[in-house]
Amino acid sequence: METLEQEISFEELASSQTKAPDLEALAPDYIFLNDGAVGLSATARCILDELRDWHKKTEKHGSKSVHPSYLLTLDKLGELLNKYRNLSEQAKSPPSVDMALRQLLDTEKRGRNKSMLMYPFLVRNGNKVLAKIALASPQKEAKTDVTPYRKACFNFSEETIDLILNNRAKKPRALEEDRPGAMLLHKNKAGQIWLYPKLASLQSEMASLLKRGFSPYSYIPMNDFLWDFVNYAKNKEAVIEILPDYHLILDDLQLNPDGTYVNQPEIISHYRAQSDALEVFALNYLKQLSERAGYTLFRGRIQDFEALHGNAEPGKKQNSEKVEALIQLVQDFPFDKEKDDLGKRVAETCMQSVAIIRKLIQEKALLSERKVEGAFKSLKNRLQNQIKENSQNNQTLFRFIPEKRLDAVGISDPELVSKYTQEIVSELKTKFGMKEIKKEEGGTEIYAVDPGYMAAVLHKLTAEAKVNPMIEKDLAIAKEINASLVSSKNPALNSMLKADYVVKLQQDAMIMEREVEERQKSEALAKKFNLSMGLLGFVGTMLFFLIASVHFNAAGVILVGLPVSLVIGGLLAVFFRERDKSDILGLGGKPSSGGGGFRADYSSISTVSDYYVSSDDDDADDHFGKGESPKEKKVSLISKGAERFVFPNRFTKIQDKIHDSKSLRKKIWENIENIRQSVAHLRTESDDDKVASTVEYALLQNSATIAIPDEIVPIGMPSSIILSHSDLKAPLIRDQISEFLRNEAQKKKYDKKLVKYYTFLINTIEVEYYKYLPSRKKK
Repeated sequence: METLEQEISFEELASSQTKAPDLEALAPDYIFLNDGAVGLSATARCILDELRDWHKKTEKHGSKSVHPSYLLTLDKLGELLNKYRNLSEQAKSPPSVDMALRQLLDTEKRGRNKSMLMYPFLVRNGNKVLAKIALASPQKEAKTDVTPYRKACFNFSEETIDLILNNRAKKPRALEEDRPGAMLLHKNKAGQIWLYPKLASLQSEMASLLKRGFSPYSYIPMNDFLWDFVNYAKNKEAVIEILPDYHLILDDLQLNPDGTYVNQPEIISHYRAQSDALEVFALNYLKQLSERAGYTLFRGRIQDFEALHGNAEPGKKQNSEKVEALIQLVQDFPFDKEKDDLGKRVAETCMQSVAIIRKLIQEKALLSERKVEGAFKSLKNRLQNQIKENSQNNQTLFRFIPEKRLDAVGISDPELVSKYTQEIVSELKTKFGMKEIKKEEGGTEIYAVDPGYMAAVLHKLTAEAKVNPMIEKDLAIAKEINASLVSSKNPALNSMLKADYVVKLQQDAMIMEREVEERQKSEALAKKFNLSMGLLGFVGTMLFFLIASVHFNAAGVILVGLPVSLVIGGLLAVFFRERDKSDILGLGGKPSSGGGGFRADYSSISTVSDYYVSSDDDDADDHFGKGESPKEKKVSLISKGAERFVFPNRFTKIQDKIHDSKSLRKKIWENIENIRQSVAHLRTESDDDKVASTVEYALLQNSATIAIPDEIVPIGMPSSIILSHSDLKAPLIRDQISEFLRNEAQKKKYDKKLVKYYTFLINTIEVEYYKYLPSRKKK
């Protein structure tokens, strides 16, 4: 995996790393003038000459500030050295350049007399982050403070560093499930597996990024940059300190709606990796050291540990009891008696690993507190996304109860629920249009909308309220939210819609509102008077008196007949006014109350009698056969009457034959009046919502619902489709549906999940369709 040289570089970094100082308070960092390039190789002297020339060119630009783009970078060095004719090919080779760079940096004496600064800066190349290694050596004074160069490079990298920290927080470290500690175990110089505990640190991850910027030259540890990086991340509260030279990312604890983790937390990943790696390393070397020193009793303890914990089940391979026993085993080994280098190195490595694991155990204990915060943060982000998506795609109000949402993610403490509910309401008010309703029984009901789509939401709710009175509550709330946004002059109001389109939507909504008002006035009048019957009574009575006046040749009869006709017409108009019809759905004839929109719920329906009154039961058998009960026959008749509108025999495209639950309801509402007139049982029912619910129930009882397994349903696709039994029986229709699905799969051939989705439907319709047909009933 890593070469020995790279691993030693990591260990040098770890051993020299101290607590990162504040960048602004850094002690001056100097490079020193090397008169005559004393003691330097020819390659190093050429590099110095090139750096002097480079800085002279930079000064000509006249810029007083330092910028990384003005500095020579390591990737250009090879090309620049080619112009020096006095250098042999050997002197230009990567090994010679490596040696020259180490001389200029004075790596042997940790940079006490260095003649050059080497410091990286980060750049983005598409989706990748690259490290550019800048070289600086002004060589004008006896010594030069290079802190301005260092700050300039780091400040230039800050935006990219923020991106790295944010992305890393969202993507915790992934481990090999069977060997989580594999990332820490590598071969040493002798070819033996060795443990490098600090390879899991964030510093090590950044060092790996920097190493790629050195190619084709050898990596030189960038301790100063790593100090600056860690200090910056700590000030941002983006990392957790395990040791002064071992930090890990403070990851976003992303949670599923049920409160479980989407990804394994970073703390847990490090804990598992360190524990597994220590177990492999310690058992291997402690056995060797025990046998070499003749520690029979300790050898027995190792065997007992392996017997008790060696075959742990998956998920318990790094359980707390086992890890505590492993640490105790390591700490009890008499390392103080080891005299040779191997024993001391094993002791140092084991103790370093134990110190890291101990700290990880402490941080793991605090994970539950972070989980609550993470659950709240995830819920808040999810709610905001759902509000935006609902406003854009469905163009309706998004309704939720914060207390229930918090409870669903595992937050049930009353104080936390109250605190987080207030935070949700407060934050949503700043970003969305919102209506908060305090419920009498306690709790809060929130209606929210993305103000960018407000006009579209109002338009759709107005249109739906025309045919479904249950939407009127939502429409009233939407109008209230819109008025609030207008009065506050919210800059986001209708910002996602074109101005001319907003005007059209508002005009359409006003026209629909006027239509509703006129209809309501007409309905109100109809409930008081039946004008047609009144007029008919008046005309009929007047006609009678006209005939009587002609018969008796007395004009006075007409004068008497006029008031009598008016009275009779008025009485008939009142007597035959519209009354509430009996409830065909068994709901007591009460008109529909307002609600959150049409929602058909079949889970509570136990029998067909829940939907129909039983006044026809006595003579039902005279009209219907014995094969079906009267109620089942009614459902069948309603279904047949509605099928020709919902699953039309004459169709322009085969999609008209395929429905999901949403499109089925839409089709029913589009043809509600035609269906009502086609089904005798529904003609006397004036409540559209009840008719629609009855028709939908009847159709579902007499249609084939093909449920698609959840694991193959892509986002945004229906989890079931609905076909009529007659269409499913017809080979020609089945072929047309299969061909349509095959064409759709071909269009989406690069989306494996969609192809799998369509393939399931094609196979079901072509091969397994018979499973969805009704079984023959015994006569």
